Amino acid sequence: MIEGLNKLIEEAVKEGIFPGANYSLIVKGKKYFGSFGAKALLPVREENDLDTLYDMASVSKVLSTTTCAMLLLERGLLRLDDLVCSYLPEFKQPEITIWDLMTHSSGLPAIVPGFLNKDKKAILETIFNIELKYPKNTQILYSCVGYIVLGFVIEKITSQKLNDFAKENIFKPLEMTDTQYNPTDIKRCATTEQRGEKFDRGYVHDEVCNILDGKAGNSGVFSTVKDVANFMEMILNNGKFKNKTFFSKHVINLLFTSQIEEPNHLSKRTSKRGLGWILQGRYSPSGDLASSNTIMHTGFTGTHLFIDKDNEVAFCLLSNRVHPSRDNNKIIAWRAKVGNYIISQLA
Repeated sequence: MIEGLNKLIEEAVKEGIFPGANYSLIVKGKKYFGSFGAKALLPVREENDLDTLYDMASVSKVLSTTTCAMLLLERGLLRLDDLVCSYLPEFKQPEITIWDLMTHSSGLPAIVPGFLNKDKKAILETIFNIELKYPKNTQILYSCVGYIVLGFVIEKITSQKLNDFAKENIFKPLEMTDTQYNPTDIKRCATTEQRGEKFDRGYVHDEVCNILDGKAGNSGVFSTVKDVANFMEMILNNGKFKNKTFFSKHVINLLFTSQIEEPNHLSKRTSKRGLGWILQGRYSPSGDLASSNTIMHTGFTGTHLFIDKDNEVAFCLLSNRVHPSRDNNKIIAWRAKVGNYIISQLA
């Protein structure tokens, strides 16, 4: 059946859904890996391999930022109902809580207004003085701004840069040896978008994170499928990795708990969110067959992962679908189709 999964990905490369992709799959404790296509097409073709570093884009939100926040919660240093301004007095929205940020129900806008014309100082000033798009807790609006703010909260509590805290407390304990912000080995990185005469490679694709020195709460992590497999294994094992406890089972259970739902008229397929994670529901990138006990996330560059606790399945696909252009959106529908295959044929 693995051959069928490999064929789906090979066909996706041929159809131009992405230039290349790597995957890691865990089924009832057994791990599988695959590598396909090219990590760069332009200016010259470069073949892919399992050691390719991919820009995780918004998967950084769960792989790093959410996990950092939950570690602080577990250590008694953070409460979900804490006001953001209690940690960041310069933040001008006095009613926004940590829970609001992590459920994307804060009312904060999706992106930093006018970011293309701002430097780092102006970006920070805009974020701290930002206006709400709607009253908090009245709808779900996926917000990179909210997660940038959450990254600042983590830095304030830990007195460390987000990337340093993540390295010491997530990447090292889970033996994610290649996972990093601002990668140093550019040749290992998959090339992303062409902007002008240059191609993005080795620095984060997200423009705001790039202005914020490549390490922000919304984006910035580069990783490999082998490293992400360790992270997924820990979640499936109720917080344990190689017989060591990384998270308590209480935290794992909380990650799979629905925090907020948005109805879709008569349909029972609501949009659901947990803390940081998307839960199985409407338009799930995990597909239609994953259990209700599934968490997932996607990244703009062409990355996604899902973890189905009931079926004991976890899957991560890393691609550079934005190479050479972000206009290629074929991956959005394809994700769910490959998820359906994995659950029906491999679980």
